[in-house]
Amino acid sequence: MVYLLISLLAIAAVVYLIYKKVHAAAAIFFVGVFLLMLAALTGRAEFRTTDIDPTGSALYDQLLVVDALFKERFSGIGMAIMVLFGFVSYMRHIGADAKTVVALSSPLRRFKGSYWLVPVGYLIGNLLSLVIPSAASLSLLLVATLLPALIAAGLTPLTVAAIVVTSSTIIPTPLEAGLIQGADLTGMTVTEFAYGAVAWATVPTLIITAFVHMWWQRHCDISDAKRNLEEHAGEVGEDGMSDSERAVRDSIERAQGLPGYYALLPLMPLVLIILSAILKRLDVLPFEAGILPVTVVSLMLAMIIEAIRHKDLNGAIDSGKSFFRGMGDGAAGVVALLVAAAVLIEGITQMGVIDMLIDAAKGSQGAAIIIVLVFVAATAAMAALTGSGTAPYFAFSEVVPSLASETSIHAPQMLTAIWGTSNLVRQVSPVNAAVLIVSGAIKVNPIRLVKRTSVPMLTAMVLNTVFAFLFIG
Repeated sequence: MVYLLISLLAIAAVVYLIYKKVHAAAAIFFVGVFLLMLAALTGRAEFRTTDIDPTGSALYDQLLVVDALFKERFSGIGMAIMVLFGFVSYMRHIGADAKTVVALSSPLRRFKGSYWLVPVGYLIGNLLSLVIPSAASLSLLLVATLLPALIAAGLTPLTVAAIVVTSSTIIPTPLEAGLIQGADLTGMTVTEFAYGAVAWATVPTLIITAFVHMWWQRHCDISDAKRNLEEHAGEVGEDGMSDSERAVRDSIERAQGLPGYYALLPLMPLVLIILSAILKRLDVLPFEAGILPVTVVSLMLAMIIEAIRHKDLNGAIDSGKSFFRGMGDGAAGVVALLVAAAVLIEGITQMGVIDMLIDAAKGSQGAAIIIVLVFVAATAAMAALTGSGTAPYFAFSEVVPSLASETSIHAPQMLTAIWGTSNLVRQVSPVNAAVLIVSGAIKVNPIRLVKRTSVPMLTAMVLNTVFAFLFIG
């Protein structure tokens, strides 16, 4: 029981540090290493999840565990995530990501305003997150495209702001870091995990949430109008734009000068990986393409297109430096969280917490459900406090396979539940980057915007968790 209390205090320390704006990966890593050292000092060091050659020194062996976790994460799933980040960075460099946003959002300008635009705009925003995985980046681009288009169509700024903020949530895609890791943890291919498991819960959740959005935004607009609290929030500065909006506007203008087919370039990895999966099932191909190979092929094709368009091979190749900068961003961001979370979970495991949970859940479906709900609640709490959808999921996901192997818990169900919770509840946090970006763009207090996102996102969290256990076999 003492070790359980220590582990709970460690998790509380991680939440506190992140809440105090300590770097998430650094906080998780520090606490994880502390737990490993404590396990060594108390004679609890076990090496069930890592393959090391013990030296006889428990403290040094724990450092070898950390070394093994670094190598494992960076050489496998970590490398795939880094390459994806590099590709996204290159698409941003050539303006193709903005071109995709413009192409997909422009039809909305033809609508002449009703609340039916809310589910339409919400679903289109979620489709855009297929090619722009960063919630903050997607929000910036939608502020310059979808937001003015929907406001021009007659929706209020706060309603459109809520749509923009909640556009990056639980769309199932084999390019998403959390789903890549989930597939790795369950031994499935990414497309099998994303579309054979996760999609069964998230797709109906998104559809229902779109209409909850419509009802809630209309309700809030009526309430605001009755209390005379609706503000002309978009009127800022001499040209009506903040510095960040002006920068985004300039990038969109550059993108609009690109050929129309550039809108297809960010979609290439997604199309190729889905196409290879279909051809594999039709016995046309003997394999299903991995994320790293299709991303490299997509990058090469994009660079060739750039070279032909500009008639400058050297310049096109040189622009590839943005790809490697993006890889560095991925390593410092998501992959760092992967490593840090693995270290933390290893420390918690050596403290015996996982064994306690397994013993509690063995042979009891009811106990297993309680454990899942506890994990969902813990994930929601961390996401709401930190505004991060990545850190809470990676902090809890790695423990799922060991729980599933010894209990009646089905790993894809639990992973879908905590992944969805993490990505949905972050949009209810006033410190979330997307919330801050969009509230700043329309000049309202983030709390007012969080009010607009709270009901749709919390409803979606409940629906996603329920559907994960109803529809994922």
